Amino acid sequence: MKRRDFIKKTALTAATAIAAPYILPTGRLFAATGARVVNHVVYVLFAGGIRNQESVEQQYLFNQGILTGGNLMENLLSGAAPTQNLVYSKWPKILANPLSMQGSLFREVRYKTGPTGHYNGHTVAITGNYTETGLNLNINPDYPTLFEYYRRHSDPERSAINAWWISEGLGPYPSLNYSLHPSYGPAYGANYLRPLTVFAGAGLEQFGNAVAYQPDDVSRINQLKSLLDKNFPLSAENLPGLQNRPEDREAIKNFYLDTIAKVQSGTIEVPTPGNDYSLLSGDGIALTGAWEVLDRFAPELLVVNTTNLDVCHSDFSSYVNLLHWADYGVGWLWNKIQQHPVLKDDTIMICIPEHGRNMESNNLVDGNGLRAYDHTGDDNSRRLFAIVAGPSGKVAQGQNFGSPNNPVGESIDIVPTIAHILGFHEEIPSYLLPGRVLDEAFV
Repeated sequence: MKRRDFIKKTALTAATAIAAPYILPTGRLFAATGARVVNHVVYVLFAGGIRNQESVEQQYLFNQGILTGGNLMENLLSGAAPTQNLVYSKWPKILANPLSMQGSLFREVRYKTGPTGHYNGHTVAITGNYTETGLNLNINPDYPTLFEYYRRHSDPERSAINAWWISEGLGPYPSLNYSLHPSYGPAYGANYLRPLTVFAGAGLEQFGNAVAYQPDDVSRINQLKSLLDKNFPLSAENLPGLQNRPEDREAIKNFYLDTIAKVQSGTIEVPTPGNDYSLLSGDGIALTGAWEVLDRFAPELLVVNTTNLDVCHSDFSSYVNLLHWADYGVGWLWNKIQQHPVLKDDTIMICIPEHGRNMESNNLVDGNGLRAYDHTGDDNSRRLFAIVAGPSGKVAQGQNFGSPNNPVGESIDIVPTIAHILGFHEEIPSYLLPGRVLDEAFV
């Protein structure tokens, strides 16, 4: 019997008696035994809510009463782009072979239960557990995050510089780099970055131009400084938050300053045709930051999201446009990875929306007369797709799985799948991860 099967069976009878997993004297949970598929994973959350109709089903404007179909996502999916009734700014295809042909496409994945809200969807995608109730957006999740699993169960344990969480927006998203779980927590979290804030907004002024702080800010800074000063003598296990080694902190500081210098000099590369800065969306800035981190540190685990698609609540034309641009950005990111001496042929990229959108439109109409869509938990808002792309010989190439009547996975399956790729799935207590590994994707 496989070790994981044994754990599953015993957990069924022992779950009510278990308060926390057994911790070895080293502080690790069990001992690492798994083999890796590759050494790097890039996890892209197409956030903001994407309907399968406009993505994998390539219906374009069919649901608007206009009989025009076509593929808005030529870098992720096979199929011809729309040729008429264009309500978006079409960018050239950047990948000769779409990601779905460089891996496996799961055409029908389900977000089975819980609210289809953005933070809920992100929490499910990053913890591998459904959330049944509304979330307090100011509190870290109860279940451990992917970052914590990776850092605690990798052998040897990986430092925080190997795990990055990069988001388009702030709000509640920084809370997802670690959980409140008593056996994990901030000591095993990821480095968090919002590129728009650090490299293109107030952060650019404060870090790059030494802009003076306001008096109210000074008191807060002094409080933070006092907290840090008091904790310098403590050992790592006693520190109240995410830890980077001193040499890693210095490397990250230099990375920030170097990237800001590239922004200020206009030499940073961005995911737009012709490197045109004026075409950058917030999603494009997030993907730019993701590449800068990948290029500089080659981390083993990086998660990045795109959230501009949430405009679909009121403006369907902009939603279509931003979906097309996000597809270009992810293709650009994959293209960059294939040119990197460390990441090339040793990286798997996984793409999935955090949730879908309703079948029926709301009452809002945009400037082109197209109806908008919310995500209030109907069956259509629980329909997703997923792509697992990577090197041949490791990832099954050009495979398609699932249909509307035969879904083949759930959103909670991505965390165990990444744990499998990086070789620590067997080390995670089974009661923490109810999902399965998407074995179909691998050779």
